[in-house]
Amino acid sequence: KQWYQRRVRARLKLREKLKCKSFDWYLENLLPMLPTENRLLASGQIKNSKINQCIDTLGRRKANDTVSHYRCLPNREPGYTSQVWMYSKKYEIISLENCLDASVADPTSKEDKRVALYPCHGLGGNQKWYYTPTQQLVHAQSELCLTVGQAGKTKLLLERCNGSGHQIFSFTNIYDHDDFEI
Repeated sequence: KQWYQRRVRARLKLREKLKCKSFDWYLENLLPMLPTENRLLASGQIKNSKINQCIDTLGRRKANDTVSHYRCLPNREPGYTSQVWMYSKKYEIISLENCLDASVADPTSKEDKRVALYPCHGLGGNQKWYYTPTQQLVHAQSELCLTVGQAGKTKLLLERCNGSGHQIFSFTNIYDHDDFEI
């Protein structure tokens, strides 16, 4: 035990002498885009209880790939990672290096307003989403709600917020309600 304590003290002195930074410093300064728990508001699966399905990339990873919904997979089941999302303090919904993105020129048009994956750019705009106390995901730019497709349609759309069950989502893990914007 004493040998171990001496070894640890020697390492701490060396760290002080070399002016080493903490691991948090490296994450904050050298890897600012890496989503860590202190940069997240929520994570895990994003489930719509009305249809009992989760938002899913279906393994798609390219820019402009559409995002769908699929039965919620148990942890560690093949394909589970395509349902893992992070909701950052920059209000981005992230899957690996891609973000949910919606480009809506005219929110009042009747055209389908689809949601796709694009590389995260960190600038907000078309990748900024608010998670409301009513559990809706609102696209900040268009003020439209993320909506699961009706009967047999698996794509995600943006529609006028109406509080229907097709627009209510829950995250597996919520970290800090105080930081949520409405």
